[in-house]
Amino acid sequence: MKVVKALNNNMVLVRDKDGNESICQGKGIGFQKKTGDSLEEDRIERRFIPENASESRHFQELFTEIPDEYWEIAEDVLEYARKECHVLVSDRIILPLCDHMAGSIERSRENVSLDNPMLWDIKRIYPAEFRIGKYALKVLKERFGADMAQDEAAFIAYHFVNAELAQRSTVSPDEVSKLIGSVVDIVQQSFQSQLDEEEWNYQRFLTHLKFFAKRILSRECYENTEDDDIFTELSGRFVHVKNCVDRIADYILIEYHYDISSDERLYLLIHIERVTRRIRSK
Repeated sequence: MKVVKALNNNMVLVRDKDGNESICQGKGIGFQKKTGDSLEEDRIERRFIPENASESRHFQELFTEIPDEYWEIAEDVLEYARKECHVLVSDRIILPLCDHMAGSIERSRENVSLDNPMLWDIKRIYPAEFRIGKYALKVLKERFGADMAQDEAAFIAYHFVNAELAQRSTVSPDEVSKLIGSVVDIVQQSFQSQLDEEEWNYQRFLTHLKFFAKRILSRECYENTEDDDIFTELSGRFVHVKNCVDRIADYILIEYHYDISSDERLYLLIHIERVTRRIRSK
């Protein structure tokens, strides 16, 4: 392989004999490397293969702009995820992980915090991934002194959730969109009203449905916990919403042969109550 250019001391853009480009990572492999130099295979620790020219440019920008210490932290977090939480994802997660952590530290320095609308869902539905997010915050605090809220842990967890779903699933985006659209249609028919697509709760609902749809289409079962009492209480308070959830559950069972758990019903009930609150108050 020939060096196209060194991105930093530990990253180089290379081209193989067939003309395919990749970005190689390894301690010191970019030091004093020039265009046309050969790269020793045994010095490569990781290789990132872009899917197209646009992604290649994006990768190069990331590797050039983000300080090496973030790559070290990302590798630490990835190792923790694999060894301690048994969450298996590809090395490619290092890219969005570095990008996000660098951004979170920059926001922290500027005293800017972001609310994560999926915090509650991620904590409950993806506890292992949320644990990884909290570990990442711990490492960032040790390294930079940044004290960040759990919302950031959920954002980091979200990267792992997406990576896992992409890896495990052969589900097409069209199938996900179809299921989400059907659920939204059921909600709108149940309340005889259009949902406000600009409303924050609607965006939160769509994000939940994305997870929900991928679990169903991947046949990924979600175990029940101890929330039956909460579901019973809320069902009594929001009867119309509960009936809507029942219609969705029936549709999923008939169309996808998937019996959604009581916890899944609870999360749907909570989101639908939020997204229809204005409609029901009229």
